[in-house]
Amino acid sequence: MTGGVDVYEKTPLSVVDGIPVFSTPDDYVDNYVRISADHLHSLKSEGRNPFIPEEIWMEAEGSTRDLVEKYSGKDARILDVGVGLGRLLSPMDGCRKYGMDISLEYLKVARDKGIEVCLSRIEDMPYRKESFDVVVCTDVLEHVVDLNLCCGRILSVLKKGGILVARVPYREDLGSYLDPGYPYRYAHLRSFDEHSLRILFEKIFPCRFLEWTTAGYREDRTRLRYRLPAGEGILMRLVSLARLGGESCYRKTLRKAFFPIEFNAVIRKEA
Repeated sequence: MTGGVDVYEKTPLSVVDGIPVFSTPDDYVDNYVRISADHLHSLKSEGRNPFIPEEIWMEAEGSTRDLVEKYSGKDARILDVGVGLGRLLSPMDGCRKYGMDISLEYLKVARDKGIEVCLSRIEDMPYRKESFDVVVCTDVLEHVVDLNLCCGRILSVLKKGGILVARVPYREDLGSYLDPGYPYRYAHLRSFDEHSLRILFEKIFPCRFLEWTTAGYREDRTRLRYRLPAGEGILMRLVSLARLGGESCYRKTLRKAFFPIEFNAVIRKEA
C-alpha cells in the first residue's frame, strides 16, 4: 500500500520514467550509480550479489525486517532511506511503504514491488517534516560524506516518538577501501560499533537507543574475537570441528568466536 504525493515538501526537479527526482548528478552520485550498475549486472548475469554472500545478505535483511515489524503499528508509514532493490520492505503488508535512493535503476525495481519511490540524496531530503512513523536506513550511514548532516535530515522526517532502524557494518576494517586497485572512489567511509552509534544518536541528537541486534557470522580469521598465543589457526580449526556437533552447535560457536558482519540499532526520536 502506498500513499500520495502529500509526503513531499518540495517540487521535483524533474520526473524520469515516472519517478520524481530531487537531486542533480555529481561525482558522488555518479560513483554510486556505477556501484549499483555493477551490482545489477552481476545479479542479472550471474545471479549473485558481488559485494556480499547471498546468505549473509538474506540474514542481515531478515534481522532488520524483524525489528521494523516489531516497532511498526498497523498502517504505519515507513520510509526506507537507501531503498535499493526494495527487498527489505516488499514482503511487509499493512503498511505504507516509501523509498529513496540515488540509483534510478534500483528505484525502478523497488517501485515494481509496490514502494512509492523518489530519487534524492539524503542531503536533499524531499519529504515533509515528521511524516513517517518508522524510518529504516540499511548500509547507508557508512557511505555518506557528512554523517551528522545526513542523520539530522533523516530524523527531521521522523515523527516525535518515531523509530529509526539503522543497520551498519560492525567494526569493519576499512583498509581495503584505500587499496589503489579498489574500483570506487566513495565506498565505506567510516566504521561503527554499538558505542559510536549511541554517542552519535544520544549525545548529538535528541534520541534514545532502545536495542541492538547482530547478523552475519562466518569463518573469517580477520573477524576473530580472540587472539590465542598458539595462533589463530588452532582456533579456526576448533570452529570448523564444531560442525560435527550439528548446525545449531556450529552457529553458536560462530557467534562466540567471531564478530558479526552487520549490526542493527533501534533508535527512538525523543524530540
